[in-house]
Amino acid sequence: MLVVTLSPVASAVAQLEQRLRETAFEDPAWVLMYAVEDAPLAPMLAVLRKRCPAARVFGATSFRGVFTPEGFVRGAALLVGERGGPTRMSVSRQRTGAASAQARARDACQSIERELGRKPDILLLHATPGFEERLLEGITRSFGPDVPVFGGSAADDHIAGEWRVFANDTIVPEGFLLVGIASEPAPTGAFVGGYLPTEHTGKITRATGRVVETIDGRPAAAVYNQWTGGVIRDELGGGNVLLKTSLLPVARVVGRASSMPRRLLSHPHEVQAGTQALAFFTEFATGEQLTLMTGTRDPLVTRVRRAASRARGARQVVRAGLLVFCGGCLATLLDSAGRIAQEFRDELQGAPFIGIATFGEQGSFFEKSESHHGNLMCSAVLL
Repeated sequence: MLVVTLSPVASAVAQLEQRLRETAFEDPAWVLMYAVEDAPLAPMLAVLRKRCPAARVFGATSFRGVFTPEGFVRGAALLVGERGGPTRMSVSRQRTGAASAQARARDACQSIERELGRKPDILLLHATPGFEERLLEGITRSFGPDVPVFGGSAADDHIAGEWRVFANDTIVPEGFLLVGIASEPAPTGAFVGGYLPTEHTGKITRATGRVVETIDGRPAAAVYNQWTGGVIRDELGGGNVLLKTSLLPVARVVGRASSMPRRLLSHPHEVQAGTQALAFFTEFATGEQLTLMTGTRDPLVTRVRRAASRARGARQVVRAGLLVFCGGCLATLLDSAGRIAQEFRDELQGAPFIGIATFGEQGSFFEKSESHHGNLMCSAVLL
């Protein structure tokens, strides 16, 4: 496998044409591409289809840049898989909204299993934001907990709906990309948070979808503001709190390993006017217990090493890696984005990799266990 990095954006097509002429792979089997929102996706896909007509070409857009062995770059990055290699990928790209997402996910799973001739070892999911839980429900109905799902939701620069997923020559503004990966040895993944729990906890007493209305019988935003010492006091009448809360998410315990809890993070982004309800990028259920979490810069940068190390386990050889890092968290750490890429590169000991900054992350904490949709998380998949 090899990585192709294209930056700056303005000359991405010309760079791509040149790199494809130089590449050692005359006929790649697949090409995974991550790119920023203003990358010329359609011309780039056209070049790839012309140069590599038999290859599966697929990917998603990333927040502000892409992670590569060269650093965090404003442009695009491609991971190219050779034909005849040990890693097979089956790709299903679906247009859908929330109403049909679960059914379309089941369709995608059936297509992937037919093409591979068996269940995949692992699934890579990239969706446009808003209905990730429905997709995971559809996948679980098809494969149960046996096939872990890793990935992240497509992103843009300003949460303006400019995110895209794509496959071959089709670019989709609302839908998802599901990739079944089969390999020998099997690929592995890890899903980590990197935030620490505080003493502040409470029970959700009313929630609807991605909006928590009350905690312990009080307006959720008022409770959160008290927990954080007044971080969102100016927005209690309503407003966007995305940047103020990226180091202070809430979490739910979704499992334990050696008595240590595994916590799934959720990012508050808006106080609703009038009700002081708190809106998130994940769904909640009444009765769930929330804990306020806190994060600091350095552990959030270096957690990529922990993700890669957990995914590696006892594996001796890593042929390539994929990094998923929350875009909301990255917005706070943007001046350290290059270091994040370096930390991941060092942990992979020189193996090629690409990474995406996402608006929602999917992953599994344990082998053969439920996969979750969270925020401010990071994950690694190793091939």
